Amino acid sequence: MDFYEDIGHGETINGRADPGAVNGSLVEHQINIVVGKALADRLIEHGHNVKIEPGDLTINASAQAANAFGADFCISCHENAGGGDRGEVIYSWDDKALALAKVVAVGLTNAGQTKVNVVKCPANTAGTAEKFGMLRIPKMPAIIIEPCFIDNALDRQLVDTVEEQKHVGICIADAIAAVYGSALKEDDYVSDVKIVAGGKIMTGVILKDGRSYAPVRELAESLGCKVGWNEALRTVTITK
Repeated sequence: MDFYEDIGHGETINGRADPGAVNGSLVEHQINIVVGKALADRLIEHGHNVKIEPGDLTINASAQAANAFGADFCISCHENAGGGDRGEVIYSWDDKALALAKVVAVGLTNAGQTKVNVVKCPANTAGTAEKFGMLRIPKMPAIIIEPCFIDNALDRQLVDTVEEQKHVGICIADAIAAVYGSALKEDDYVSDVKIVAGGKIMTGVILKDGRSYAPVRELAESLGCKVGWNEALRTVTITK
């Protein structure tokens, strides 16, 4: 499939590049670049065709570039601010956009976000079309991805390092590939799913059908539980 990726903010406003939301060392536009590139690179590994916006186009120019590319889907990468504690995926008024948004929400959950809202884009003032240009102007189903609120001390832990930002992009791409197809064998990409239990990053985690699976013994013991195995009954018991 063909995906167009818009990198939120970065266009020149009043003589300087728009950084988007800023909280300390976290700058939305810079995070968008890292997440977006990781997402694009991973989708390409899965066999999809991706055109990524250079990061300095206006909303109108980027949306028109998506149309010129003839993408099947348009994805706009952003972060949120304003004190919330969640991820959001906002979709254009199209059933295919809603379907993609739900898939991306799974990817954000796999990346470690505990709450993800899938939201239909509000209407413009006239009530005739989508309010946001990156969802209104593209001629294909479009979504805006906001993995977290960077001004929330807990929520921003999802993206407060470059490696975590890359991880978010990879998890989104793997969730998309699980539904929209992949040229890779599943074993080639499931290792990028990360689960942290008891402060420890687990090994042997796999992603299948949009769900994360972990070895029960390692998961339970990381949480301070004891694990037993009954061979005759082929039953695992977990006790505190």
